[in-house]
Amino acid sequence: MNLDLLGLLLDSRMLIKLNTKDGDGLRVNEGDGNLVLWDFHDLVFHTRSTEGRHADPVGGAFTYAGVVPPLPAMRPRWPGEKIALHKLSTPEPISPFAKLLRERHSIRDFDDQHPVTLAELAQFLDTTARVLSEWKSGADFDGGPEVTYSARPYPSAGSAYELELYLAVSNCEGLARGFYHYDAGGHALVAIGASAQQLQALSTAAEFAMDAPGPPQVLITIAARFGRVSWKYSSIAYSLILKDVGTMIQTFYLAATDMGLGGCAIGTTDIDLFAKITGLEFHVESPVGQFALGRGKKPLAAT
Repeated sequence: MNLDLLGLLLDSRMLIKLNTKDGDGLRVNEGDGNLVLWDFHDLVFHTRSTEGRHADPVGGAFTYAGVVPPLPAMRPRWPGEKIALHKLSTPEPISPFAKLLRERHSIRDFDDQHPVTLAELAQFLDTTARVLSEWKSGADFDGGPEVTYSARPYPSAGSAYELELYLAVSNCEGLARGFYHYDAGGHALVAIGASAQQLQALSTAAEFAMDAPGPPQVLITIAARFGRVSWKYSSIAYSLILKDVGTMIQTFYLAATDMGLGGCAIGTTDIDLFAKITGLEFHVESPVGQFALGRGKKPLAAT
């Protein structure tokens, strides 16, 4: 091997010397134990489906608009026998929950003259994300360590509950503008130092991603502690995390609708900006979703 190339690999820590006497744990000895928990394809998916660590277009770029026609909103019907169900269903919702599901929709325009209050935010977080109980159990293999678990209002793969909430507050009555972590176990908000420029960058990016006329009153960043899931699951860890994000966002939508508030899921997030604000490495705990929350503007009355 060329000595210059060998030196380059050593300097960049792509090539390191291992102590192989023990005969095991070689990947852990390579350096960062948090990276050991990642499958390669999952880490690539995380970094390439978010903003911050590449320069490719993200979001509604309509890359294939001139190449492939858009698919129809509804799939063409299969040719088999059709069993009509509309005669067996009622035209109106038969329960408050069914009514709530039909009323749910995204709201991007918020009433900054009447912002969400701290009391409403507390109720929203209590309804959607608060820890309801905790327990310990042994891992599902012989000799496995004891693992701690919790129960919360939304489902989570393997009861891992790896998702953490960080709130960028721009306009909330009773709560100062700033960046907060939601302590789900203690049902409390903990302030995290963030500059005015960083908060502005978060709000501006969310406003652009929603195609909204203004910033959200409260921007909730959903971050994942990846090791909670990848410690147990192989090949499907990141997929499971994204499924958990989906269930949490639906829970957010329903709670906001029930409380008369507005909400909107956001499809992109900047993992490097989050890392700069929190000091957390992107492969340890990092954003996997965002949700805008506030009091929606009432539509103007027809004249």
